[in-house]
Amino acid sequence: MKVIVSGHSSFYLRESWINKLFYKVFERNVNKKIDKAFFSKVNIIKAIDTLGIGSKMVESLKYWLDILEILDKNSKMIELSECSKIIFELDPFLENNNSLWLLHSNILTKKDEIVLVWDLVFSKSSYSTFTKESLEKRIEHFCIENNIKFSHKTIADTINVFIKTYLKDNKSPSDPEENIISPFIKLSYLEESKGIYKIRRIERKEISDYLIYYLLYKKIKTRGLSSLTISEAYDEVNKIFKMNYLEFEKILQFLENEKEIHIDRAVGLENITLNTKKYKEKDIIKKILESEFVE
Repeated sequence: MKVIVSGHSSFYLRESWINKLFYKVFERNVNKKIDKAFFSKVNIIKAIDTLGIGSKMVESLKYWLDILEILDKNSKMIELSECSKIIFELDPFLENNNSLWLLHSNILTKKDEIVLVWDLVFSKSSYSTFTKESLEKRIEHFCIENNIKFSHKTIADTINVFIKTYLKDNKSPSDPEENIISPFIKLSYLEESKGIYKIRRIERKEISDYLIYYLLYKKIKTRGLSSLTISEAYDEVNKIFKMNYLEFEKILQFLENEKEIHIDRAVGLENITLNTKKYKEKDIIKKILESEFVE
């Protein structure tokens, strides 16, 4: 399992970067393919001119495209992932919060990689409230236990980048580029009071019910499972979207009524099964972005 500790070049994701990628690099064509040399050091000047950002920001953008799974890693060229193609077709300016929740979930559902800060904060329920100092100690402890080289500066930068990804810094920066906020701030997922940070619980009306279906679909299909218990499913979802158990049950009830899932309640089993052949992944993503919010 690959552990990603940094790679962001001390820059959080700016809300304009992904749009620049789509409109200037892919030229609004979701099926366009780019030579992989675009992000190479040899072609850095061309990337800077095309994207209109500095060299370190180009490096940072490549990191974000990777952990958000915006690009297809298996392609010999640079091309959008199936998920990103649907997002840019239906929501090119990322105005639908479901697009952002989808990208957020991609960070936490990787099969062979762990983005360390995200994993510690979101996947470990006991860590959803933290200070910069406590989170730094947790990261250092993890790195020491797993023989991962680190520096205190890199960890401190990574924590600051993580926080600014989800929480707006109200200080007035001297660098105009710093005034550009992260798109994920729209989600209001991270809260802060007197130096204490907390991941808030979200309500059902904030996300598409099919986003929960998507997570169950990915878990069952990629892990080769036949079913999940309701408890296992809630634990899986709660690693990505913190929500009350009753809200989660309402979503399951909706999906069951729509015959998207089947829950076997015989003898208290409560096993969830779904037909992974009913939809392709891109079909579910389309349903997520086209679904109406619950009032």
